[in-house]
Amino acid sequence: MKKTTALAIMLAGFLAIPAHADTWNKKTNVTFSGPFQIPAPHGSDKVMTLPAGSYVFRLLDSAGQRHIVQVTNPRGDKVYSTILAIPDYRVNASSKTTMYFSERRAGAPAPLKSWFYPGDNFGHRFVYPKAQAIQVAAATNQPVPSHTLEVVNTAPPAEVPVAVQTPAKQEVAYAPTVFDDAKDTAGEDGEAVKAAPAAAPLPKTASPIYLIGLSGLLLMGISLVTRRLATRW
Repeated sequence: MKKTTALAIMLAGFLAIPAHADTWNKKTNVTFSGPFQIPAPHGSDKVMTLPAGSYVFRLLDSAGQRHIVQVTNPRGDKVYSTILAIPDYRVNASSKTTMYFSERRAGAPAPLKSWFYPGDNFGHRFVYPKAQAIQVAAATNQPVPSHTLEVVNTAPPAEVPVAVQTPAKQEVAYAPTVFDDAKDTAGEDGEAVKAAPAAAPLPKTASPIYLIGLSGLLLMGISLVTRRLATRW
């Protein structure tokens, strides 16, 4: 009985892992109706523009740095960019993932500003490489957080130097109050990627008649042993 219980507990633990992982990395599938911009990988002085379509956003699986976002295709075999982010906040949470964009002139791809997972009041504001942040700040007439890291996905939290590029092409110290979110526009709604449902138990095809027969044979064996012992006495 103890072995059966222990096995059941172990199995339940394995089945619970995928659901926890989805909440941990905030994996989300978002379909964009038009082109949009995200921070490009290090080495580019231009913002990356992605066409309309479906993309997956998730946090890198790192216990030390909880604000590194990876953007991939739905299959996960192509990484478009790995993005440094800083904490962002909103008053009211929503039941769906919400992406926020900086304001941009009509017809131009809007830079992606922040990402909120369903039910979360805290989110992730994207930090652009410095040259790209200067470009976005001038185009949107809004301050943009920037960094000068060469490799984003290996930066420990304590060593992330974040500054702010202003529309006037000046660099100022980072502070959450620097940002003017009045011009932010809510973008595409995404759906959190859920864990695959646990496999249904296999149907019980074996007949109980075999168990009944085995029980009968066992009882017969006990009866014979009892009779032999009785004759000896």
